[in-house]
Amino acid sequence: MKLNNWLGFLLCGLGCLLLIAGCPSQPVIHTGPLQWTKSTPLPEPREGYAAGVLDGKLIIAGGTYWLGEKGNWTKKLFSASTHAFDPATQKWQQLPDMPFTLGYSASTVVNNRLYVIGGYTGTEESPKVLILAKQGNEYIWKEAGKLPDTRLFAKAASIGSSIYLLGGVRQFEPTDDTGTCCTSKTATNQLMVFDTTKPDANWRQLAPYPAAAKWLFAAVADEKNIWMFGGIYSENPGDPMTRFRDVLRYNIGEGTWTTLPPLPPQVLETAPLSPLLLDDKILLMSYAKTAWQLDPQTMAYSKQSALPEEVIVDRFVWIDDLIIGAGGESKIENPHRRSPWTFVGRFGGD
Repeated sequence: MKLNNWLGFLLCGLGCLLLIAGCPSQPVIHTGPLQWTKSTPLPEPREGYAAGVLDGKLIIAGGTYWLGEKGNWTKKLFSASTHAFDPATQKWQQLPDMPFTLGYSASTVVNNRLYVIGGYTGTEESPKVLILAKQGNEYIWKEAGKLPDTRLFAKAASIGSSIYLLGGVRQFEPTDDTGTCCTSKTATNQLMVFDTTKPDANWRQLAPYPAAAKWLFAAVADEKNIWMFGGIYSENPGDPMTRFRDVLRYNIGEGTWTTLPPLPPQVLETAPLSPLLLDDKILLMSYAKTAWQLDPQTMAYSKQSALPEEVIVDRFVWIDDLIIGAGGESKIENPHRRSPWTFVGRFGGD
């Protein structure tokens, strides 16, 4: 399938997108095959959402969906809805809406607080930082400062008390009046950091990534590094999209980037990728059902068990020995052009 035929299907930015959740403590190495099941559907299917893990639950906030029907999608809408998935009950719970509609923001978790950074409201780019946290028995949204510039489709990672914000674009660049995504001429290769223990401090610029600016790349963080995979770029509507095989790694302690062996062709063909750090490996889930496992020590990629459906899921998280992801965009073009599926993966079995 040619990438141009999937332009609408590639909206989850993983980073949007893609977006890197703060990771809880990683368990011991898992063995046995990875098995997938489908759980309770997401109540309001959407993609381009913010996500993270709070109190042992997957949180999905904001995102986008479409009016119309297959072959006649008339307008992209932006959501303020917030939902939590409890893996113990396999049920979704509605939480308070965000202060305004928002999609394509970056998100990460620090100290059991979900930080939602930048994004697009449906009418304008937002430089605001929002926080969702529990106060007593209720979840509360509040504003917590601003970025030095607008940013969409960036990736956020938390290491310790610090938030790292990588790449993205400065403006929403739809290719038509309905909101079909996206060119990327305002893409940036910036990397910024913010110390959450110093809320009055400014975002600080770090070394930019040493490659062409792009969007729809995948990124994930371990305790010492930020990993960056692939991405695409197009200057104007109708231009062919450049697809990148770049694999880069930023060392937090040294403040330096390393260029690693590029994505193998068979992995690039299944991009965009949704990454998850698990044990000492990186899982890369793809729209083509395929799940890849990367060994960072050898830079070898191996196939894992396929997902039940072909879909781009914005975010996968790790909760209580389960891999969980929901929503996104599928080939089937469900109502609102978004996937209702909730996937649960676990290791073990024959």
